[in-house]
Amino acid sequence: MLRLIFFLVLVLSLAGRVEAATLPDASPLRPATDFTPAGPAQAQGVLVWLHGAYNTDEPPPPLPDFLRRLPRLGWDVWRFDRTTGRDPLDAGGAELASGLAALRRAGYRHIAVAGHSRGAWIALTTLAHPGLADTVAAFSPAAFGARPEQRERALTAWQSLLDAAQPSRAHVLLATWRRDPLIADPDGLLASVRGAFAPDGFTLDIIDRPAAPTGHMGVYDPSFDTLFGACTARFLTGGPGC
Repeated sequence: MLRLIFFLVLVLSLAGRVEAATLPDASPLRPATDFTPAGPAQAQGVLVWLHGAYNTDEPPPPLPDFLRRLPRLGWDVWRFDRTTGRDPLDAGGAELASGLAALRRAGYRHIAVAGHSRGAWIALTTLAHPGLADTVAAFSPAAFGARPEQRERALTAWQSLLDAAQPSRAHVLLATWRRDPLIADPDGLLASVRGAFAPDGFTLDIIDRPAAPTGHMGVYDPSFDTLFGACTARFLTGGPGC
């Protein structure tokens, strides 16, 4: 009996190594080390997370709590970890698109992209390439800081980002919070999103400044997972939203 148990453990271990070896090369995207990926043949889908900007003397920000729901639903979680010293918007969007195309070619059945702040902004560039992602979620999208002199530049860039989106059947989630200093005109931001996406066949879900959480880092607050984690995970995996 002990030999049989040892043999079964060995077989399962080797099977896991084989599956890990079949993960696609989707550089610069990488599997999140928090979970063991099932791979495109076994996973229900894959989500790619893009963090916001961070200081170069710190490690990349951790995953928000709600993303831990995805592996329990049979999904793989990958990351696009840019660095502060090398984080241009246009180049980041191009690298993301290349990585997503590799994941699609590898056979993932459903692809979701989600990001926070600057990562959310880059995630939205995916919508310029129909078919790369089935769902895109943007939490507090921002890329130009909070200084008043940057406001006009930010508004122009935001409108260009929306104009580049191509009509598709993609699901889009936008989440904003109260007291977010990096979003100067949340009403205008939401109006522009509705105007850009609603007429073009996108399925749009909006979390609009709820009572909690608050601030630019709202998606990382434990209250987000408590209040919105389940419905956000459901939307990301192709179901109805919040």
